[in-house]
Amino acid sequence: MAAAPGWSNPLDHPLAVAGGGLCLVLLVRGAGLGLPLAIPLALAVGFGLSLLLGRRGAAGRRSRSRSQRLHDQRLDAALDGALARAADLGAVAVGLQEEAIARFTDPGHLEALGSVQLCCERLQQLPQRLQQRRPLLESGGGVRLDPDALARRLAREEKALRKETEGPLRQERRRLSDQLRRNLDAARRGMDEREARLLALATRLEAIDGGLQQLRRLIDRQWPSTEASDAAMATAIEPLDDALDQIERLLDAGAV
Repeated sequence: MAAAPGWSNPLDHPLAVAGGGLCLVLLVRGAGLGLPLAIPLALAVGFGLSLLLGRRGAAGRRSRSRSQRLHDQRLDAALDGALARAADLGAVAVGLQEEAIARFTDPGHLEALGSVQLCCERLQQLPQRLQQRRPLLESGGGVRLDPDALARRLAREEKALRKETEGPLRQERRRLSDQLRRNLDAARRGMDEREARLLALATRLEAIDGGLQQLRRLIDRQWPSTEASDAAMATAIEPLDDALDQIERLLDAGAV
C-alpha cells in the first residue's frame, strides 16, 4: 500500500494497522455498517493513526538528534580542553627542565638531572602525540562499553594479581586492574567508548599536573643540597612516567 505524499504508510506502524482493523470490526459488527461503507472509514482511521504515529516518531528522532548533537559538542569541547591542558603541561615541563639544568650542577646530580630531562621531554612531546591520535580520541561515540565483559576480565586480572610475586609484572597487572575497575565504573554509568577514553585521558592529565607540582617542590627543597638524592627524584618522577605510559597505551591500542 503506497502512502500519498505527506502521509505515513500505515503498514510502517503496526499500531495503525491494528487500530484500523479494530475500527473495521466495530463498524461492521457493532454498528452494523456494510463493508462498502465500513472499509473506507477503517482505512481513514488507519491513515490517521499512522500520520499521528509518524509525527510523534519524527519528533522523537529530532529530539534524539538534537540531544546527540549536544552530546557530541560536549565531547568535542572536552577533547579540545584535554589538548589545551596537555599543551599547558608541556610548557610547564619546559620551565621545569630549565630550572633543573640550572640547579643540578654537581657531578653527583647528573643521574637525577637525566631523569628529569627525559620525563620533561616526554611531556613536551605529549601535545603533538595527542594531535596525531585525535581520530582515535574522536572515535567510539555510541559504542557502549560492556560491563559484563569488563567484570569478567577484571576478575581474571585480580586473580592473576593475587598470584603474582613482587616485580614489574605485578605492578603492570595492578595498573591494568585499576584501569579495568575505572572502565567498569564508566560502563555502569552508561558511557560509550569515546566518553570513557576522554575521561581516562583527563584523569591522567590531572595526575601529571599533580606530579609536576610535587616534582617542582622537591627540586626547590632539595637542589642544590647535600640532602638531594637520586632515589627521591626517582620516586617523584615515577607517577609522571606511569601516567605517560598509560596515555601511550591508550593511544597505541585505543583501550580505555
